[in-house]
Amino acid sequence: MENSCVRGGRTLIYTLLCTALTGLISLTGIFYRNKKKPRSKSKRVNKIFAAASAAVFIPYMATAVLACMHGADPESLQRFGILRTVQAIQKSPIADKSSSLDQQGNILIYYRFGCGDCEAVYDSLKEATAGKADIYWVASRQSAGQELLQKYAVPEVPAGVVILGDGMYVSHVLSNSVYDQLNGTEDVQMDTYALDRLLELQEMEK
Repeated sequence: MENSCVRGGRTLIYTLLCTALTGLISLTGIFYRNKKKPRSKSKRVNKIFAAASAAVFIPYMATAVLACMHGADPESLQRFGILRTVQAIQKSPIADKSSSLDQQGNILIYYRFGCGDCEAVYDSLKEATAGKADIYWVASRQSAGQELLQKYAVPEVPAGVVILGDGMYVSHVLSNSVYDQLNGTEDVQMDTYALDRLLELQEMEK
């Protein structure tokens, strides 16, 4: 699970770099050909415009595809700019969409793409669950997450659910706010007790 998230972040960086490089090479080639073989002004402008459009459009499309893999819904893609989208990708896991999510003994971790609390605890949750079996990240705004929420509801995200037998389940919110009296600020942290409780119940189910 952790490796998939790392690969997703690296893929985004590599895609943007390669696309930018491709756009620069294309523009350089156009200018070079125009110097060697003069053409009409309109044709030169059209080719430059096409290359520039591709250099901008392709990174946007690559970012949108990666965002969907990391749990984005159409509303988020419309609302966020590209920089906020990239930030959300880096702080979100790749959403699990396996048909075996709804199984006894599984832990489902609900998150929402672009959710501040989800992003704040993501690194801690990823580290705490690394190497553990039957733990799945579920994007609450995507169709798979919406279906699971109808059966295993939670009051807010980020939250975890352990699926028990006979249609029963236990859920816990996985973040809490810690108030710093000295600085007068609130810090969102992972609720370690809540996660440990889910892991204990999962172990009992096995």
